[in-house]
Amino acid sequence: GLVTDLSTQSRPILSSLAIRSETINEGSSLPSPRGKSVYFATPHSLLQALKETLDEAILGSLRLVVCENLELLDEEYELAVSLLMHATQFHSSRFIGLSEPLVDPSGLAGWLRVPSLSLTSFRPKDREQDLSTSIQTFTIPHSATLFKAMARPTHAAISSSGGEPSIVFVPSATLCKMVANDLITQCAMDLKMQGYLPAEMSPIDIEPYTARLQDKSLADLIMHGIGIYHDGMKRPDRALMLELYAEGIARVLVVSRDALFSIPIRAGVVVAMGTQYVKKEGEGERGKDKSSALANQHQQYDRQIGNYDLAEIVHMQGRAVRHGRDGSFHLLCQAEGHTTLMRFLEDGLPLESSLHESSVLAKWLQSRWEDGSMDRDDKQATLDLLSWTYMSRRMESNPMYYDAVPEELATSLSRLVDQLHATSS
Repeated sequence: GLVTDLSTQSRPILSSLAIRSETINEGSSLPSPRGKSVYFATPHSLLQALKETLDEAILGSLRLVVCENLELLDEEYELAVSLLMHATQFHSSRFIGLSEPLVDPSGLAGWLRVPSLSLTSFRPKDREQDLSTSIQTFTIPHSATLFKAMARPTHAAISSSGGEPSIVFVPSATLCKMVANDLITQCAMDLKMQGYLPAEMSPIDIEPYTARLQDKSLADLIMHGIGIYHDGMKRPDRALMLELYAEGIARVLVVSRDALFSIPIRAGVVVAMGTQYVKKEGEGERGKDKSSALANQHQQYDRQIGNYDLAEIVHMQGRAVRHGRDGSFHLLCQAEGHTTLMRFLEDGLPLESSLHESSVLAKWLQSRWEDGSMDRDDKQATLDLLSWTYMSRRMESNPMYYDAVPEELATSLSRLVDQLHATSS
């Protein structure tokens, strides 16, 4: 979603500058140099491309690598960038990293070899736009009852905006219609029978739009000025929802968590209804549980309930940031999450590596040993690779998190290499 959005927005600008743009798809290799070009890649597709031995002409032509959304750094992202830095170490390739505000960005800058004078870090409070943030807490477990209770404050937040467009984030696609109908009920209780539909609009004005719907069950929501958006919808319906939102007909858009990073809009009011979701079978939290400040909460009543990553919540908040205009972000969450969430929303995000605890690194090493590009008995080669990772930087500055030996990075990395070789034997 992020790569598609970024490449779509960038292509007209690049085209006007006579610069080619191309997306590296899964299974594709890094392309040979062909004049001025910009390539877009997900961490997974880049990691796949780096499986092959890279031609020196390709490495020598690589002038700039921009790492977007580093607050979302996971094991694939970290390994792909580490391998690319390792491969280009003897070439004049420049790495630039961009992320949401971090509590301590120095480790990230050190990893990307960014000089101290080139590091720029802004705290959330430093943004130029006026953004107000509020948190309302609940003690009701994650359930339909919780979202019924959240409907009233959500409606109040939308109504207080003076007609500003609003986005409401919900944990899943199945909740979109339910929440939208609850909001219609709240409007009816306030005698707003048109819902959030602009007063000058009539049902006759809306009919040309509803006639285009492939899912006709969404027509009643649009008649009340509400749209929904999730990845399970048919593409024409998703496009229509964005059109209605842009034209001010659907003043409220209910968006599922799965579409968080693909939806290309902002709003004057953003409401996050909950910070938990029901896990799909076999689904785990991104990274290790302790990497999320809210991990393991409420597991006592339902082990299938997962917690949003902090980066997801910050990204939701960012949807309320608009150039030259103010916005408001309303977070509805469990009571015990209030203090932690407010602290990170005000101070920035923590960022640790999850490479040491995932199977991604072990599987990558195993595949390199099998294809002969690395010697299984050459542990120094593995150590050399690990020295290029973000994990090695954080092992030095936060050894307790990685169960590392303080002030003995080489010992800690050597022990990890021994574990990797043992598990891959």
